[in-house]
Amino acid sequence: MESERGVSADMNDFSAYPGSIAAALRARWLGQGLDATLLPGDPTLVALLDTMYQASLLREEGVPVQCRVMFADPQTVADGCDDSVGTLHVLTFDQPTPLSAHNLRKLAAAAGFYRAVLGVMMDDDGLLVVWGMLVTGTDWVNRTQETGDKAGGRQNVRLPPNLLVQVLSPGHLIAASGYTRVLESSRGQLHTDGFDPFQSLWLQRRFRSVRETLMSELDEHRKNSESMPPASCRVCDHFIRDVAQATVKRTLRLVRTRRHGGILVYLPTGAGNPGSDESSRLDEWFRFRVRFTADESTLRFRRLIVRLLQRVAVVGDAHGMDLVTWDDCQHMQDAEISQVTEALIEFSHLLADLMSVDGSLVLDHTFQLIGFGGEILGNSHARKIHQALDLEVESYVVEPADTSGTRHRSAYRLVSGCHEALAVIVSQDGDVRFVAQHEGNLTYWPYLP
Repeated sequence: MESERGVSADMNDFSAYPGSIAAALRARWLGQGLDATLLPGDPTLVALLDTMYQASLLREEGVPVQCRVMFADPQTVADGCDDSVGTLHVLTFDQPTPLSAHNLRKLAAAAGFYRAVLGVMMDDDGLLVVWGMLVTGTDWVNRTQETGDKAGGRQNVRLPPNLLVQVLSPGHLIAASGYTRVLESSRGQLHTDGFDPFQSLWLQRRFRSVRETLMSELDEHRKNSESMPPASCRVCDHFIRDVAQATVKRTLRLVRTRRHGGILVYLPTGAGNPGSDESSRLDEWFRFRVRFTADESTLRFRRLIVRLLQRVAVVGDAHGMDLVTWDDCQHMQDAEISQVTEALIEFSHLLADLMSVDGSLVLDHTFQLIGFGGEILGNSHARKIHQALDLEVESYVVEPADTSGTRHRSAYRLVSGCHEALAVIVSQDGDVRFVAQHEGNLTYWPYLP
């Protein structure tokens, strides 16, 4: 409960809501094998989450509170820091200030959500206090689960594995261990029902021909290029898949953070090229706010992938490597690789920006840009949809399709009538669904990033 002195840690003072979040957080924290000693005791954990939740409901100068808070003592954080690039910039307050929703609202303006974290600890009187701020910079925004602490040889700021709680919007909290997401709560719901469709075999099969074509082009380029050595170093078969997935995951994360929502649609390769069979069907299914001219400028992602494949093969050969993976690439100290990975990050931001326009962003399987702001047309009607209960839909439940919102129903209508389409729906509350035809059934997979 909040007082003038700060927050007490009496469990009896709180509603069941923060208590249920705390219980779920502890269970998932331990289930992921994280260090149990880094979590505060139950009364303190509930007190922290309750205060964060209450702060999320406040506004400062008309703007909803957004902030990040880490439970860690100053000495623990300071021990891992120095003056070098790639470490936290830690600023300690002369006098700790009580942790309260009101104080968080005021401090959040100084400790900007995208650049800094507030440090919180328990003082000698058993009260939660804010002792300082940790300046992280903005690189963490571009991280995905796969990118690790480095991208293209650039060192990102490391965070200790302590409990980190983010306030994104009213009632929307994310708890993490450093950069590792543990639990999310939004509008009174714990986001625990979902999985990662990126790991499914059905999704990999849909894009297999694109990957095989690009790898064949790399082999052909190596045979005919004087600047590339003989193929002693092989690029991993999953390299293209991993880069593409990291790009899309980053895009989805940006869209979720912005709280706007959107639809990302993938159509078969060549769907945006005039004269193709697939292109003739575009007008049947979409009315675009903007449709791009099908020239080289729409092939940005493909050109970046080709350039990256060629360069990592050269660098891998130079280092005597037999095989180069996407993880290896991210640790390579090479200027050209850094440039390409930066360009891929910018491409993710571009996709997120295009998704912010009402309607759908439409690409083909090579990530060729077709158009955005696409109103989904067609007269197909989806009456039911299968919710996958596992990645390969070995089990499912059938739901009425017309109980979802407008954005979801339009995507269902598209995939129901255009069986080759894949739609990724991001709702305003952060819910993400993959929608596709699977063995003749309209199916969706809840994605828990």
